[in-house]
Amino acid sequence: MATLSFLRNRYWVLRHGKSIPNEKGLIVSSLENGVRLEYQLASEGVEQAELAGKLFLKELKENDIPLENVRMCYSPFARTRHTAEVVASTLNLPFEGPQCKVMEDLRERYFGPSFELQSHDKYTEIWAMDEKDPFTRPEGGESVDDVASRLASAMATMESEYQG
Repeated sequence: MATLSFLRNRYWVLRHGKSIPNEKGLIVSSLENGVRLEYQLASEGVEQAELAGKLFLKELKENDIPLENVRMCYSPFARTRHTAEVVASTLNLPFEGPQCKVMEDLRERYFGPSFELQSHDKYTEIWAMDEKDPFTRPEGGESVDDVASRLASAMATMESEYQG
């Protein structure tokens, strides 16, 4: 749990569960592919999301945080949407209600067309590029800096829309 005095909210960050692309060893980073149902959670990922939901519920109870104060913001990618749906179900929150919101700025970093749907072994090339310069964009993709800016924008949106 991150608590920074200048923030109006507390944040819990959850990575998606094991996805079908994870199982297949594929890079799926474009919005176009990311939203496809064939790239949602694998069965192990559903179990991971259920466990995460149970642990989060325990954390809420231990900190006396009522469920009505919970807001779930998630990426439009199928794997993150599926994770959010499972967690919402575990918390008994209506997924199609006002407490759950898709935010495009929370999406995966786009690595560009030369990496899209390629083997995840190619990540080593991306990480080497990032290590040299976080401002370098893979051809047609996003740099680390681009993603950091996008996430800062998402945080600003959440801070302006929610309090407590």
